[in-house]
Amino acid sequence: MSGIAVLLPVAATSDTSDLRRAHKSIIEQTASPSEIVLVTNQSLTEDVETAIEDLVNTHSVSRHEHVPDASGLGGVLQAGLKRCSEPFVARMDADDIAEPERFADQQTVLTDTKADVVGSHLAEFHDDPEHPERIREVPITHDEIAEWMSWRCPLNHPTTMFDREAVLSAGGYRDYPMMEDWDLWARCLSAGLRFRNLDKTLVRAQVDDLVDRRGGLDYAQAEFRMAQELRELGISSRRDTIQHLCLRIPPRLLPPRIREGIYQIFAR
Repeated sequence: MSGIAVLLPVAATSDTSDLRRAHKSIIEQTASPSEIVLVTNQSLTEDVETAIEDLVNTHSVSRHEHVPDASGLGGVLQAGLKRCSEPFVARMDADDIAEPERFADQQTVLTDTKADVVGSHLAEFHDDPEHPERIREVPITHDEIAEWMSWRCPLNHPTTMFDREAVLSAGGYRDYPMMEDWDLWARCLSAGLRFRNLDKTLVRAQVDDLVDRRGGLDYAQAEFRMAQELRELGISSRRDTIQHLCLRIPPRLLPPRIREGIYQIFAR
């Protein structure tokens, strides 16, 4: 077997056709995963529960872990991560599509280099996955990723694969609303983990209503908390913190249409 686990959180309101499509892209990988862990923490609709049961019953590597005491997405991901048993863990969301070579390419990097976490560029689409509307590009080398960390999340979360033990040793996920991934990567960098992004687009992500979710007072407050954390970890200087607050908080408070224009330009 490959030594790869897939960590796939499923919300109570997940679209079952999207979930099946995401699962299909996982089982059709050129490097097949040893386990697919579908994690939930809420009471599921009948459709979602049936879809999960069907995937588990028809694919021996899939299993469902229900953790009702997990708090928020970070809690769900941490509970799922602890329940993975393979050395490498790939993240996916329930409406993502992984390119067939994704796991093979990323496992090669983790095995053959000093990298502990590897991601890639991300294609975003609204309706048609064959026609993405934008590509979220990320820095490639560890040094570039470390430089970005002080003011912008340098990895596309649903594209990442990482060394399970290394990430757990850095503390793993925690309940950190709207910034679960950036919070994790910042602590991993502070703990000495090494990063890499492949200069490829290995995942397509559905992003309906993305702009609305990325705006508002709650998101601005999350940006402020993240800026404080980066300063406390020694990743950001005072100047970096001021830049972070000035560049990232005002757009969160703008009307959605204007925010959409900014997002189109900067892609995060």
